[in-house]
Amino acid sequence: MTPRLGMHFDDLDEAYNFYNAYGKLAGFSIRKESSNRGKDGEVVWKRFVCSKEGKTDEKHWIGKELVQRRRMETRFDCKAKLQVKLDKSGGYVVSMFVPQHSHAPATPSKRFMLRSHREVPESKRQLINTYDAANVQSKQRMQVFASQSGGLDKIGFTDTDLNDYNAKKVPSFAVFSTSRRPS
Repeated sequence: MTPRLGMHFDDLDEAYNFYNAYGKLAGFSIRKESSNRGKDGEVVWKRFVCSKEGKTDEKHWIGKELVQRRRMETRFDCKAKLQVKLDKSGGYVVSMFVPQHSHAPATPSKRFMLRSHREVPESKRQLINTYDAANVQSKQRMQVFASQSGGLDKIGFTDTDLNDYNAKKVPSFAVFSTSRRPS
């Protein structure tokens, strides 16, 4: 399951999902870094990197007048990456793979909480929709999920993920109509 040069993917989503699954096993989270499009608008190449790639901009941590709130350092100039390029067949092939990280991997017990691996599962989504209909608040939902799972650290997603899921849903009571009501 380790990426290798020349490995073929049908599309960019397949490449992302593969590298994300590899990252979960290896103990790191990934993100999409950059890409390049051809004249026709099709992505010619795409780079996925370790989420700890790069460095924090100096203006955020040097000079007291610029710092509003101190945050924990999350970037460690990690060089691990996977780059795919468009193949003549229409798919994408791995053109660059750097496996070395500049930081320790996450422990197996914490890997599910890395950002690219967190997801609200379908079983919980159905329960969330039921709670929405009953106007149960997010904090109370998380308490129920924690009691069912054996603790907040075993739920598999955060309250932010829960709120993001709710924000993406189209309200079931919303009726979209362009016609006018009769007077």
